[in-house]
Amino acid sequence: MEIEDSPLLKEIGFHTTDELFDDIPMKVRKKELRIPRGISEFELIGLSRELASMNRSFRHNFLGNGIYDRIIPSSVDSIIGRSEFLTSYTPYQAEMSQGMLQSLFEFQSIISDLTGMDVTNSSMYDGFTALGEAARMAYRINEGTEILVPETMYRSKFNVLRSYLTGLNVRIETYRISPVDGSIDLDSLSNKLKSTTAAIIAEQPNSLGNIDGNVARISEIKGNALLITYYDPISLGVLKPPGEIGSDINVMEGQQLGLHRNLGGPLLGILSFRNEYARKSPGRIIGESNDTHGKRAFVMTLQTREQHIRRAKAMSNICTNQALFAVAATAYLGIIGPTGLRKVALKTMENSQKLIKSISGSGVLKRELKGLPFSDVLLKYNGAGNLQEKLAEKGIAGGISLDELAHNTYEELKGNVFLSVTEKTGSESIQALAKELEVME
Repeated sequence: MEIEDSPLLKEIGFHTTDELFDDIPMKVRKKELRIPRGISEFELIGLSRELASMNRSFRHNFLGNGIYDRIIPSSVDSIIGRSEFLTSYTPYQAEMSQGMLQSLFEFQSIISDLTGMDVTNSSMYDGFTALGEAARMAYRINEGTEILVPETMYRSKFNVLRSYLTGLNVRIETYRISPVDGSIDLDSLSNKLKSTTAAIIAEQPNSLGNIDGNVARISEIKGNALLITYYDPISLGVLKPPGEIGSDINVMEGQQLGLHRNLGGPLLGILSFRNEYARKSPGRIIGESNDTHGKRAFVMTLQTREQHIRRAKAMSNICTNQALFAVAATAYLGIIGPTGLRKVALKTMENSQKLIKSISGSGVLKRELKGLPFSDVLLKYNGAGNLQEKLAEKGIAGGISLDELAHNTYEELKGNVFLSVTEKTGSESIQALAKELEVME
């Protein structure tokens, strides 16, 4: 709905709202809101509910690939709903924010324990931007001119990484992932390594959904390059932590640690690293000290961002943090504990195997990729038409194409699709999916 010559528009130098939003391409703009002008708040709420009722609902969910529907203890929402925590902004006046500073200190401690890394900062926007910050951090440490990434990295992640490296003397090069067993091709990686390589980025589980045993072998061949690992945090319930396989920097998307999906965000970026790289890290680090009375106190120990130091010396221009979600992650991990995390991870893997077994006789989907999947199960689609659309018509969400997600798709994996599970995926959902696949044959 275009507005013309309003006093507010005139004040800021525009004649129409179209001029105001001129930088936004027409193809992504909402053309028509169908909201009458001048209606009351009560009428607007009623209209909004009517429009919301038109949304398609799904009875069974097999979506994942980065954002997952997991069981969240109700106490997590209760904790982050307290007024003391309801802000994501940095506590600048430390003496006024001891509770928030302590919670962030505990976040750093529990994540460092989980990952086996020396230091965790608090915190980053989301996993993808945290990866971008990790790549820039690697460049600051050794000033290498190449970053090596897997060819099958999600296109969205690749694009964010590329944006973060813009302006630096760094180029992105890719190494091969085996289309047979979904693991890193170590020969391909070794051949791409140079004395000028700043870092190698490896994913665990990887973008094909598999737990990749070759990630642990990169430290044997990496030379002077830094190893940046991108872990699924739930997988740490069963896998060796990055600190034990030689990671220099580790990145995670923390959405699975107590955060609802919320239509895709906001999210929580987690960045951990070896102690010697702390002064090259972005953001801030909370430390423990004593006040003038000798009592335990928490302070911002390191603040390597341009709000606090000279711009030329800043490690990052990150302006705020995800403190509220860091508190949620701390609460989630504290509530379920190490045993609970292991149970969640094992149940996820159990459901992956149940899914593969239940659909193996349908003929429409078949597991051809070898190796062990975690949450995201890659399957060969042998049917006609778009599987995601077909399943949606039956109230089932899932079937995202690898071709849509991956930066590069190998010919052997063309037409493969993802179905994702968590510990929350019930047998009735898997059975409903199998039944619909049988009908498609």
